[in-house]
Amino acid sequence: METTVSTGINYTYNQVELNKIINNTIDIINNVVKENNFQVSGKIEFYNLPKMNLSKNEMKKIQKYSFWINGKPTLRRINTFFGILSNTYGVGRVKIKVSLKEEKIQNARKEWLKVRNEAERLLDTYKKEKGDFYKNDLVIK
Repeated sequence: METTVSTGINYTYNQVELNKIINNTIDIINNVVKENNFQVSGKIEFYNLPKMNLSKNEMKKIQKYSFWINGKPTLRRINTFFGILSNTYGVGRVKIKVSLKEEKIQNARKEWLKVRNEAERLLDTYKKEKGDFYKNDLVIK
């Protein structure tokens, strides 16, 4: 019988180690941004963050998001990570958005959905007006 060992987060409460974890995560984020041509507002930079009296909860939160980004980096996780850094350390706010191409596609879909809903409404109006008119035998004399 085989047992599975889950690889979870190993929390550290050392500020120097936390800086290394943050900078490794930022390196991963830079790679994701370059691969997917994401738009960046603000500047992604490596931090040498000052020693602060952070609570263990704050340190755990930063490490948890770092772990998640290492596993599967998503826009939501990345933006939340930068939000936590901004709130905790007061660094400049960074926001990652989808690429220009993806933004164009999303806008085109929104427009198409509006037009489709309008077409469905007009079709319902047409069917209501037509009713059973063509089903009845028309007597042409």
